[in-house]
Amino acid sequence: MRVPVRSYLREIGEYKAGKLVKGAIKLSSNENPLGPGPEVIREIVESIEEGKLNLSLYPWERNEEELRDEISSYVGAGMGKENIVIGAGIDGVLDTLVKIFIANGDEALIPVPTFSLYESLVKIAGGIPEYVKRRNDFSIAAKDLLPMCREKTKMVFIASPNSPTGNCISEAEVREIIESMPKAMVVIDEAYVEFADSSLVNMVKEYENVLVLRTFSKAFGLAGLRIGYAIIPEWLASHYKKTSIPFAVNSVALTAAIAALMDKEHLRRSVELVKHEKPFLEENLQRFFKVYPSKANFVLLDVSPWRAYEVYDALMKCGIIVRDCSSFRGAGDSFIRISVGTREQNEKVVDALKSIC
Repeated sequence: MRVPVRSYLREIGEYKAGKLVKGAIKLSSNENPLGPGPEVIREIVESIEEGKLNLSLYPWERNEEELRDEISSYVGAGMGKENIVIGAGIDGVLDTLVKIFIANGDEALIPVPTFSLYESLVKIAGGIPEYVKRRNDFSIAAKDLLPMCREKTKMVFIASPNSPTGNCISEAEVREIIESMPKAMVVIDEAYVEFADSSLVNMVKEYENVLVLRTFSKAFGLAGLRIGYAIIPEWLASHYKKTSIPFAVNSVALTAAIAALMDKEHLRRSVELVKHEKPFLEENLQRFFKVYPSKANFVLLDVSPWRAYEVYDALMKCGIIVRDCSSFRGAGDSFIRISVGTREQNEKVVDALKSIC
């Protein structure tokens, strides 16, 4: 006889990651096509060879302290290391934060379509996601969210730039949300901020009910090592440490993240590649489909009158993997997301879509 599991699991779907097919061009998960920087690889190898990185020992606390120092310098805006917490990717940081704020029956506001993990973690914690449909251009405004705020609203999730749509929310709108919901923690997900024109991180020093999420998975090319962080108000740090799993970030990831922050040239190359190649994709793809403006390292296409899965399957046969966005709540069935790749990869995408159309 099977042991009963919690009933909420019937309401949660498995996370659908971008497929990995040997020999195919993977443009489905918004990873860095340049990979990690050479300084990262060198530092990992040398640290192991010199005995500084001992894989038989638990991660050293001093390495975590060093990383938090480096992050605070990188973020700026007057943030000290006491404002920085780290985890196993943004996913791990989010998991801890939701455990802190959401109990049975609590509510969280989620503008959709957006990152699906927000709603899954809220449900796992016993909370109730409240979905707010974005406008036709996928924007979201304070006046769209405020009528949904109730006594049980404990968290608000705002990705900026948002995935899969690529658009940002203005500082004025975020200020109104923060000031109108003083009893809710406003979570601003800036996973793609390195590709955008601005950040909202300065608000963490101004308000006690806002935090900002960041990652090393995108611009820094460390998706496989699973390391992310949050910039939080100081009062929250102790609660985060109590709730977080011990040794959540491994020693290799700590070493790599420190080296990645120091390798400013690789970060510059990674960002410049996206800023140079994204217009190429946008200009060529809009000959076939509607392309939405993006501040991230991907573009969103409306491929109607085709269905997303039809274009996805056709590109797969051409050896190109993109993201069918029909799994995103509220996205509909005609959107695909394509990560910005190298010029060679982007040309193959354009040629493939041209042949399909």
